[in-house]
Amino acid sequence: MKLVFDIGFNVGKFTDVCLQKSPDCKVVGIEANPSLCQYNKHSQNKSVKIINAIASNTDNDKKDFYVDPINIGISTASENFLKNSRFSKGSKYLEVDTGKWQHIGKIKTITLDTLVSFYGKPDLIKVDVEGYEYEVFSGLSKKAGKICFECHEEDMDGMYNVVNHLVSLGYDSFGLIGIYDQGDIFDKLTYSEHGDPPLVEPDKYYPWNELKEEIEKCFVAERRINYGMMWVK
Repeated sequence: MKLVFDIGFNVGKFTDVCLQKSPDCKVVGIEANPSLCQYNKHSQNKSVKIINAIASNTDNDKKDFYVDPINIGISTASENFLKNSRFSKGSKYLEVDTGKWQHIGKIKTITLDTLVSFYGKPDLIKVDVEGYEYEVFSGLSKKAGKICFECHEEDMDGMYNVVNHLVSLGYDSFGLIGIYDQGDIFDKLTYSEHGDPPLVEPDKYYPWNELKEEIEKCFVAERRINYGMMWVK
């Protein structure tokens, strides 16, 4: 890999793995939480450009942004995520304080199209933005390298919206690697005890209609447990 867009940069764990596997790689990281940008260990790394912004479907707007003060690194611009995610409603493995979200202000937006025009076409776009994935990909108007994005079973509609948009851009192969409460029982889904380990691709890719059938056997919105990383090419 020569160029990676790390959308939802957080503390840079995904970027760490990218640089380990491809030492000459350049990374453009988009992180909306200003504190994570300011104190990030990669801030002095010339191979990494960190931009404090929300990747979205428009440029130079301002969007409300919220952080979880208990679980550092959990943050979102998605109203649906604030109301309906496992981090708001909990699950059998996760107890939460429903009133915990902290509004930290309005953060400027930037589109993937703008990033491509400025930095070039990436080899990989990774998106992990807690329910805001569709807005991110809506800012991409042309196919641009391999893609991976996080998806949760409580937001299947959001996942379907992303996939439909990517299909419209010419992407046609899909695979999911994740952790599933049912265990490693699905033929077309790759199981990982670590959920969505950085840069680990699924065992196989499938046309979307084939993979969708398997996902619908695996994901149950009301459970709020299963999640993974969808890889697309």
